[in-house]
Parts: sequence; structure tokens; C-alpha cells
Amino acid sequence: MPGKRKYNLLSRPARISLGYLAAAVLWILVSDALTATLVHDREMHFLVQSWKGLGFVTVTALVMYVLMRMPAPAAAAMPDRQGAVLLGLTFVLLVALIAGTGILAYRHQATTFKQQQHSQQAAIAELKAVQIRRWIDRGRQQAEILRRDPDLLEAARRLATDAAQDAVRHVRLHFDALLEAGEWTAIGLYAADGRPLLQAGEARAPEAALRQAIAQTAADGGFRLNDVHPVDAAGLTYRIDFLLPLPEAAGVLALSADPLTLLFPMAQSWPIPSDSSEALLLRVEGNDVVFITPPRRSGARPTERRVPLADTALSSLRDRKDDKGIFEGRDFRRVEVLAAFEAVPGTPWHIEAKTDTEEVLQPLRRQAGQIFAMVLLAIGISALFVALLWRNRQAAHAASERQAQAERAALAHRFEALFQQARDIILLVDPDGRIVEANEAALAAYGYTAEEIRARHVRDLRDPDKLDSLDCQFSAAESPGGVQFETVHRRKDGSPFPVEISSRVVEIGGQRFRQSFIRDIGERRRAEETVRKQLDELRRWYEVTLDREGRIGELKAEVNALRQRLGEPTRYGQPQEDGPTVAPAGKHALERFPP
Repeated sequence: MPGKRKYNLLSRPARISLGYLAAAVLWILVSDALTATLVHDREMHFLVQSWKGLGFVTVTALVMYVLMRMPAPAAAAMPDRQGAVLLGLTFVLLVALIAGTGILAYRHQATTFKQQQHSQQAAIAELKAVQIRRWIDRGRQQAEILRRDPDLLEAARRLATDAAQDAVRHVRLHFDALLEAGEWTAIGLYAADGRPLLQAGEARAPEAALRQAIAQTAADGGFRLNDVHPVDAAGLTYRIDFLLPLPEAAGVLALSADPLTLLFPMAQSWPIPSDSSEALLLRVEGNDVVFITPPRRSGARPTERRVPLADTALSSLRDRKDDKGIFEGRDFRRVEVLAAFEAVPGTPWHIEAKTDTEEVLQPLRRQAGQIFAMVLLAIGISALFVALLWRNRQAAHAASERQAQAERAALAHRFEALFQQARDIILLVDPDGRIVEANEAALAAYGYTAEEIRARHVRDLRDPDKLDSLDCQFSAAESPGGVQFETVHRRKDGSPFPVEISSRVVEIGGQRFRQSFIRDIGERRRAEETVRKQLDELRRWYEVTLDREGRIGELKAEVNALRQRLGEPTRYGQPQEDGPTVAPAGKHALERFPP
């Protein structure tokens, strides 16, 4: 195929280099994007980059080790099991590293996000407390300005003694100018007993709570804030009063405001879009917490809802004698919330800025989904990379196996040819002694067909007189050098013939067999018998010849002795004692062949 030929044009180092380059580029892009999304702190960013670099070096070093350990397709490959275990461990390590990085990234992001949310809630609570405090200070400043007005003081003195309206005309004009700004609903001057001396704006008889606050202000001589309270029996109209005593006990100045139009919107507004966030203005009365501003969608009126102090986070703040704090848990609705509390200085109020935890965690969950997606992407890329390595390895292993099979087939063919063409008898016997295979020489020697000899036991080939030594010789083949011995076998027709056997254990296909090389030594035995007979004949001839020569010597000695007695010279000379003779040489030659 053209694509395959093109792929094969790249050398193995080139493929490894290209794979490394692709993995490195992908790692850099994914990890940098993940780091930029999750890490905003400069020091933490530097630390993450360092760990990222260390992780990249570790992973690439491991991958390069695997690639270098993996042989080329033409070379012998490691066993599949060992390669699978190595690649499996590599993939598990990659998954653990990627998952660990994702978990660390999520934990860091969760911690950072939680800190940011705590800071945001605390900042909103503090903002509300500051806004309310500034509004109270502005009202007090306006009351201080009126208090310093000499006309107001003169009018208060005169109103305390008579009801001359011409004395307060200038003061009333001043009150009306303040009322036109829309911040106040009524401005009044009251006697120390709560009796109204001068009123501008809405005219209402001072209720019992206002009269009591006026009396306390006159007695204390300082500024007092008359808390939010209803002024009608139906509980539809609410007022908050700023009270300031005039010098020389001339009376008490009261500036009244509608909390529904100024204070409540200021306290309840939320600076960022949110579905569940709200700011509540609270105050503690005994063992209860009063909701000055009604909770959202509760249907309650201002100051109407009360909750036991022990069921709120304010109890822990009061126990710690702290005026601010962060709370995570269930609110009065039994809903998980993140809330920040901040005391409004100079008042009995607390601001609670709270958001449902479900909404708070939505951005974190989106980021967790992004991290999870990136982790899955990285794991998928790692799996693909490992799969490619495994595929390459399998291809190399398959090529190696094919080459090994071809070599084994060629070797088996050559062995089969040698096995069948060998002149000696060759038998392959299983551990039980059953004949598994026999060559052509064995079939010719024993007279059996291939099927018949494979149905025989080695005991069937042994001469009955030689069976006693079979078991010992069969076991001796287990020794490292095998065993060699001579015995007598019997052909199919029952005729015996002597053999020399060389047997040893071989392993074929994971099974152990006894391979026996058997040689028919009948010809050798007959040749040895012929030589023995010839030596015996030679020995007998030598002995006859040796006796004849001895007798001739004796006769010569007798002739010489007789001539000496007759006085004649001897006819035969004396035999040389050291001279060479045939007899000793022949004797030595025969001694080499004993009978």
C-alpha cells in the first residue's frame, strides 16, 4: 500500500523523534492553557511551571527508555507478557501523573476560589456596613447643623413658654428646605417629655417608642438613633429617627426617615448579578435575632421575622466577641450558604451578606469540568501514545515471530532430512518409553512400518535376555551427558542383533523426550570374531614353529658334541646369545592379541 510504503520510508529514530516532537508540543499547549486558566498568583505560577517541567522531563525520559528498550521490527522482541507489563506500567504511571496533576490543580483552584469568595462576601458586607454608617453620619451631621442654629435655639426657648408662631417662622422654613431634598419624612422639635413643639413634614403624634427615645436622649444628652419601628397599627409604615438634644435642655431635635426608601435599598442591594445573594440587616434582641430587612421571598414584614440566636452564625461571633466573620453552613431556611457578617459601628446592627452555596460553587464546578476534560484529554493522548507503542511493538514481535518461524521451519526441514537420511537408527521416545518417531534406518533395521513402530514401547525392541538392565539405562539418559551402552535388540521377525545405543534427554516444544542413536554392531562383531580366529591360528602356528627350531638346535648341539668326542672340529657354530631371532619378535607380536 502507498501509505504503508511511505511510513516505512521513515527510519525508526525519525519516527521516535517525530512522536516525541508531537507529544512535546501537545504537552506544552495543553499544560500552558491549563496553567493560565487555573493559576493567577505569580509565585504559584512559577512553582506550577517548575513542577510541570519536572513532570515533562520524567515522562519523556520514561517514554524514551521504553522506546530504546523496544527492539526494531527485524530484531527479536521481548516476550509479549513482559512488553505488555512494561507498557501497562508506563500507562498507569502516566495516568497517575496526569490525574495527580489534575487533582492538585483542582485543589489549588478550589482553595483560591474559596478564598476569593470569602473575600468577596466579606468585602460586600463591609461595603454595606460602611454605606449604612455613612448614611447615619450624614443624618447626624445635618442634625448637628440644625442644633447649632441660634434661631432654632431661640424658637425652642420661646415655644417652651408660649405658642407664638412668628418666633419659629425662620426655623420652619429651614425644616421645609431640608424636607424638599426627599431624604426626610418629618423634622420636629420636641420637649423633654415627648410633647411636640414644632413639626414639619408629616404630622403624627409621637408614638410611645419615640416618646421614650426622646426622654432618654434628653436625659443622656447625646445623639441617639431610634431604631426601625412601625408607626401604624397595620404595620405598613416604618420610621427611623435621628435624635439630638438641644443645649440648655431646650428640647430634642428629631429627624425622621422612611427606611423602606433609603435604608433598606441601601442594605439589600447587591453589587454584582446574582440569583440567590442578599444582604440582610439584623439586630440582636435578647436571645433572638430580628431581621430588620425581611429575607427575600419570605413574605415577612420588616422587624417581623425572629430566629433564635443559637440557630444563627451570630451566636459564634458573639461567643468570640468578634464583630465580623465568615460562616459556611445552613441558614434559617436550612439551605447551605456562604455568609459574611459585619457589625455596623455605632449601631446594634449587623450586616449579613450571604449567597447560596449551590450558586457559589457553579464557577468552580465549571472549572472542575474543564480540568476533568483536560485530564481526560491528556489521558486519551497518553493512551493513544501507548497504543501506538504497543502496536509498533506487536508489529515488531509479529515480524520477529514470522522470521523465527521461518528459521525454525527451515531448521526443522533440515533436521527432518538429516533425521530420515541418517544411516544410524534414530528413535524419539516419550517419558513413558513409547516410541514417538523413528527414521527410515529404524524402519529398515526392525522391519516395522512407521505406524507399527510408533505403537511400540522400547521394551518391545529389547531382547528378553537383556531386559533386566533396561530401567537403569532408561533413567541414566537423564544425566547431563546422557548414557552409552551395548545391548541386543530383536527385529519384527524375532531375529536378534547387537546394537550400541547413545541416549540423552532433549526438550522439544516444551516437552522432554529421549533421543537415542542406535548403531547395528553385528558386522563389527563378526569382523572381531574373524580377527580373533585368525589370531588363534597364528598363535598355534607360532607355537609349532618354535618347537621345531628348538629341536634342530638340540640336534646341532648333539652333532657338535659327538665330533668333539671323536676329536673332530665342530660343524655348527654356537648360537649368538644377543643376536636377533624371529621367535621373540613373533612372541611379542602374539602377546598383543591374547586368546
